[in-house]
Amino acid sequence: MIRELVEGALLVIGCIFMLLATVGILRMPDLFTRLQVTSKASVFGMTCIISASALHFQDPAITARAIVIIAFVVLTMPVATHLLARAGYTTNTPLSPETVVNELAGQYDPTTHTLAGAEPRSRMFELAPGAAVVGKRIAELGLPAGVLIRAIHREGGTVVPRGQTILEVGDRLDVLAEPAEIGRVREIFLARAATTATDDPDGKSSASS
Repeated sequence: MIRELVEGALLVIGCIFMLLATVGILRMPDLFTRLQVTSKASVFGMTCIISASALHFQDPAITARAIVIIAFVVLTMPVATHLLARAGYTTNTPLSPETVVNELAGQYDPTTHTLAGAEPRSRMFELAPGAAVVGKRIAELGLPAGVLIRAIHREGGTVVPRGQTILEVGDRLDVLAEPAEIGRVREIFLARAATTATDDPDGKSSASS
């Protein structure tokens, strides 16, 4: 008698949470709040329903399968939800108009498709021919405060960067910078040298850098 009551209670609770997950899909205003509601409620509802099934049959093999299924869903659902939310954010899925704080604003790097915190991260920049920084000393680059060139990989070797080190074509710079400064650093290293037009004595126009 008690077992039947427990089974019924688990089934009812599980169905209620499944229903709440369904209502959450319809009621929540954006992808991220829908994911939060459906993942938590559905996992709890599924756990209750499968537990009721295992309790009903009272078979060791069925109970073992139920435990494995519950463990699998509990372990994988948070990961799947996180990946869906991450994919949604990186593809500019609209947030609800009621969103007050977006702590990830400015933390997404579209070139590496990574979300970063405020801690500095390493980036690699290769100097192409015609880059504005080629031929300049590191001290002349005007890098933002806190940006560090950790190493310069040049012709199979590594150069320890100093203020008077002159940059050359083909240099691969290992740069440590905060996510907020990555855009500015990229502009400095990838900017092209300006060209100016001059006239030779024969009246022909030529370009010089």
